Amino acid sequence: MPALNAQASIDISAPLKDVHDVLVDFHTWPVWSPWLYLEPDTQVSYRGETGQTGHGYDWVGNKVGAGGMTLTATTGDRIECDLQFLKPFKSFARVTFELQETAPSSTRVVWLMDSRLPFFMFFMKDTMNGMIRSDYRRGLALLKDHVESGKVPSHSEFVGTVTVDGCDYIGCRSNTDMTNIAESVEHSFQRLYGSEAGRKFHSGGRAFCFYERMDYKRDACVHIAALPTQGRVEVESPLLSGKRPSCNALKVVHTGPYRHLGNAWSLLISESRHQKLKASRTVSPFECYLNDAETTAEDELVTELFLPLQG
Repeated sequence: MPALNAQASIDISAPLKDVHDVLVDFHTWPVWSPWLYLEPDTQVSYRGETGQTGHGYDWVGNKVGAGGMTLTATTGDRIECDLQFLKPFKSFARVTFELQETAPSSTRVVWLMDSRLPFFMFFMKDTMNGMIRSDYRRGLALLKDHVESGKVPSHSEFVGTVTVDGCDYIGCRSNTDMTNIAESVEHSFQRLYGSEAGRKFHSGGRAFCFYERMDYKRDACVHIAALPTQGRVEVESPLLSGKRPSCNALKVVHTGPYRHLGNAWSLLISESRHQKLKASRTVSPFECYLNDAETTAEDELVTELFLPLQG
């Protein structure tokens, strides 16, 4: 049975005990769980005494499947759980949270999972490890906001299938790892806006970003930060120019900081799988920014995400 060993970590500006108390109370999980985020209407039930061995929760959803989590052991700096999946297929995992006090009011959280894939999915081992690691990062970022501020500033609304008009653009291509996508995209736009071509040819339309490659196995991303132009423009390297074609696409609207856009993309992918729709092989997924990050509070940033479809 192919082994799965995924982990992710984050630093939270809160005392270790505060973080610990949230993690061992499964009533808080619907607020920050990266999977329950994708289907808020998931049926969730609880059992056992909060924070004590045997405490747990069970879920049943149309998209997130069914299963249960049970607290099996806890100390001041370590939490152990059993995770049982029932649908879409049966599997078992051991989940661990390791907590480290890095300062009087700062805690490092490491989220680990040990499991095994069904044998017939052996070829998916590295990709699944990467996808789970990505989910853990999304969840830890939500947990951080929840613990630090008492709220989670990330809301994703699925719109459905829409027709998107094409446009000419100039852009800046960059490579990054999956943990630094938001910073990398911001840096690319700074280069683009600061260039002579960006100042001269930007039509004033909404800036957008293509995601040419999302490689969960290698934890790598290739993106193009782009500004729409009126007609095709010739530019010099490192800038590029091109045309985004018209397409039919699934659409999600996200409200909140750019660091949480992974939640919206996960919802978009989840919906495409649920509806058994195939992504386009010729048009990359892209996101459009509806307001200015320089003048808009991050909780009020609105981003439209599009997954172009085949046909």
